[in-house]
Amino acid sequence: MGQISERNPLHILSGNVIHGRGIGKLVGMPTANMEVSDESTLPPAGVYITEILLDGQVYYGITNIGTRPTVDNDREISVETHILNFNEEIYGKSIRIQLFGRLRSQQKFENFSLLLEQIRMDCIAARKFFGIGQTISRLYMSATKRQVKLGDHEVCLSAKEFDILYMLYSDPDIAYTKEQIYEAVWHEPSNGCCHAVENTIFQIRKRLRAYSAGHDFIKTVIGFGYKFNAG
Repeated sequence: MGQISERNPLHILSGNVIHGRGIGKLVGMPTANMEVSDESTLPPAGVYITEILLDGQVYYGITNIGTRPTVDNDREISVETHILNFNEEIYGKSIRIQLFGRLRSQQKFENFSLLLEQIRMDCIAARKFFGIGQTISRLYMSATKRQVKLGDHEVCLSAKEFDILYMLYSDPDIAYTKEQIYEAVWHEPSNGCCHAVENTIFQIRKRLRAYSAGHDFIKTVIGFGYKFNAG
């Protein structure tokens, strides 16, 4: 949460949060989808640095306005906002979005990994714009190369191990439940069975331990789930 910016926004949008397709949630980047009643009131399509007013609190994030060319060929216009450091259900609530800067135009990526990497860079730009400190870590991940480096050492992970670690790494201030991790990585309902998450995180910790000097990059949040621990 933050304070209302004194800068003048490029555009202001207001509306209710509605159910989307859940694709952002499935890939570990949940979005708040705002109801669009009149497309003519929207600014040009693209990705914007955003300040969000929700329940009397101020949050920061990025907003995509337009279609989803990487996801599907649907021409329906949507307004989707990824809120930094936020992981709550807000369907039906009123949301006010102030757009402060257009980061880029819409583009179609070859795959989800490239899209996720760009979204992460967009989030870094938003953090920098609002003066939000970025978590610094010795561990580096590249979604495009599916690469994990810890210092000078490259760490080999399986596909599921990489996806879980990247989900936590991409939003280090958020703790995710085992159910959320399972549904984002396995792309199916967890049905309360999350042993696969526990076993995979055990393997990630084991692979990182050889180069981490005793540091655990995945923190267990007792009674809840896991989050990234930059150290």
